Amino acid sequence: MVVMKVADGSLAVHSVVCCDDATMAAIDALGPVRWIIVPSGHHRMDAPCWKARYPEAKVIAMPASQKRVAMRAAVDGDYALLPGGAVTWQALDGVPAEAVFLHRAPDGAVTAVFNDAFMNLPDSLPGFKGFMVKLMGSTGGPKVTRTARWFIVKDRPAYAAHLRRLADTPGLTQVVPGHGSIVTADAPGALRRAADGLHRPSHRS
Repeated sequence: MVVMKVADGSLAVHSVVCCDDATMAAIDALGPVRWIIVPSGHHRMDAPCWKARYPEAKVIAMPASQKRVAMRAAVDGDYALLPGGAVTWQALDGVPAEAVFLHRAPDGAVTAVFNDAFMNLPDSLPGFKGFMVKLMGSTGGPKVTRTARWFIVKDRPAYAAHLRRLADTPGLTQVVPGHGSIVTADAPGALRRAADGLHRPSHRS
């Protein structure tokens, strides 16, 4: 989950997660929550509890995901409703159901926020679940996972080119993946490596 402040001073919360009271109070102290960003039809589970807490907030999602998101919470529109400011977004070329958000800090540092189209899980995770995640090819650092290549990326060359353009974003200092650790060391390089991985055959992770 990522909390971002948009042009009107309100908060846009990406990939919302139900949190404890202390965490919710800390979020409320930052500003009014007016935007609930559901980044895909597979990250919709906690949208209803956020809509119940913030009934005036608008639920927004990519057009390709809205039908599935609406099964859990009524959708008010797409990301074009956002007022902008320090937060901008781009539909991901070759990935019709997802977008990337770019937050520019006052010092010019840029954070890119992804969903499942970019992950950063370690080489191994504990337990049977970790074994299965590794078997699916989702571990091993910054990458477009095998599952993403199979199911959500529709045009690999187009997405690879977009990742390389994002890597050239002036001031890019960190990348927030859909799952895994935030990339803070050589964020542009991580996106370029993920782009390179899109050219590998599907049976290789």
